[in-house]
Amino acid sequence: MNKEPENEAVAELSVGQLLRQAREQRKLTVQQVALQLNLKAEQVERLEQDQPDGRTLETFARGYVRAYGRLLKLPETELMAALSRQTGSVASTTKPMRTFSNRTAHQATENRFMWLTYAIIALLLVLLFVWWWQSARENTVDSAATTTQQASEVPSQQAPVTAEPQTELPAAPATDEQAVSMGSTADNAITEQQLNEMLQQLVPQSAELAPVAEVPQLDTLEMRFSENCWIDVVDADGNRVAYGTKQAGYIMQLTGKAPFVITLGNPSVVTINFNQQAFDMSAFPGGRVAKFTIPESE
Repeated sequence: MNKEPENEAVAELSVGQLLRQAREQRKLTVQQVALQLNLKAEQVERLEQDQPDGRTLETFARGYVRAYGRLLKLPETELMAALSRQTGSVASTTKPMRTFSNRTAHQATENRFMWLTYAIIALLLVLLFVWWWQSARENTVDSAATTTQQASEVPSQQAPVTAEPQTELPAAPATDEQAVSMGSTADNAITEQQLNEMLQQLVPQSAELAPVAEVPQLDTLEMRFSENCWIDVVDADGNRVAYGTKQAGYIMQLTGKAPFVITLGNPSVVTINFNQQAFDMSAFPGGRVAKFTIPESE
């Protein structure tokens, strides 16, 4: 029966009285509260006396009360509800403010992602161009090497030798005496040796076959690639017979005049056969450019 009047007395306490009682329970002075809230002591006293400054807007007054209640660990919801009942206004819901700095930071992040996207696209375009240029160059070099190889194989084909037709002597008209002698050939046959001598006298010396011109012997060079490797091959006449990057598993056959000057980007992945004989590549370390001559000069 005695608790109801006490609750009604507590309920009738104003916001200022609640703040003053909580401050006194925590044994804080007005100056200490004003210092922590960054307010004047007069403003703190007005809040406890429920006499806000008429020059202070209601929004700021509510902010002061809320900050004072947080400092004293009072329930914010009940405190603001009591303030609303006391002033007759409805408490507004606090909305998060969007500051200009947040929007600027968000925009800066978007700009960084945009520039990163542009950089990736530009890098892809550059890589695509390099790949196209290298493929076109390699195809050009391979076609030039094939043309040179085909041109070098043409002289190796021996020209067909045409035999001079034998000249036949016109038959002279037979006289009576020759007819008589021809009749007697059945008895006196011409020997084979005499017939050969007569044919040799009849064939002119210009009809003899001309000696066939000697065809220069060309050397063969076979290169096998276990990995990608850049090469440059020049023959004895100074002709570049091979150039560019060769793919792994590629077998290249070259024909030309030795010695060959060979430059390899990675000699450890290349196997060379010169005139169907293996060339020793153990003297060249892997991963370093090597330049040498095949066959080696003595």
